[in-house]
Amino acid sequence: MVPLSKIKTMFPKVECHPFFYFFAFLSAFTGNFRKMVLISSLILVHEMGHSLMCYGFGFSVDKIVLYPYGGCSFFHMNVNVPIWKEFLILIMGPLFQILFTFLCSFFLREVDFSFLKQVHYALLFFNFLPIYPLDGGKLFLLFSSLFLSYYHSLKLTFFVSFFVYFVFFFGVCFVVFSLFWILVFGLFFFRIWEEEKKGLYLFHKFLLERYLNPVSFKKKKVVSSIYDMKKGYLHYFPCGSMLLSETEYLSRYFSFSSFLSFFACLC
Repeated sequence: MVPLSKIKTMFPKVECHPFFYFFAFLSAFTGNFRKMVLISSLILVHEMGHSLMCYGFGFSVDKIVLYPYGGCSFFHMNVNVPIWKEFLILIMGPLFQILFTFLCSFFLREVDFSFLKQVHYALLFFNFLPIYPLDGGKLFLLFSSLFLSYYHSLKLTFFVSFFVYFVFFFGVCFVVFSLFWILVFGLFFFRIWEEEKKGLYLFHKFLLERYLNPVSFKKKKVVSSIYDMKKGYLHYFPCGSMLLSETEYLSRYFSFSSFLSFFACLC
């Protein structure tokens, strides 16, 4: 028999953003509540795909939050996990969404399924835009991490995210200008902005994980700065006529950072 605690971990709690309730109320008020339920079900199944795959790799999922423009799963996952694991976690969301849409064709009314299918294609297109934290933005970060350092791949990802966001936003407003889309895209902009502010935190988490839990990688690389460190590589740093190991260099880096923080507090 599966313990109840494990079942709760596999199926995390679901929360709704305050604006989600607002749009749900508008949907009910305008007679579109059934459509809102179909859209929410599609988003929830998508996020459950991410969560179950994450759980399968031994990570935990804190919660799933539903927004007017989609959903977001909050994982407890290390930054330095293998790229192929991150890819499978990311791709499982769209695969669950595709499977759910296919199954709905057998028991939904034709008019409801026709609407669900349109939303399904629209969500897939929107979700694969290279805008972080959408799946497309996270896939872009993974892909760029294959060629760039983690720090520079983060910088490039957020630059591309803001660029694509504004192009898409003005494109949609040019075709369908309405207060609804302005509110949705305004909320989405602040979500991207929040993630961009976490960029430095992600980078330092990437470094701290390697310092506290050294991992041996087959690929090795000599770099001159922490900003040149790549995912999936073990690094060495030149110091005079010798090379410092990654662990030793990070130990000096965090010791020096702690000293500066302590000195700043004294001042």
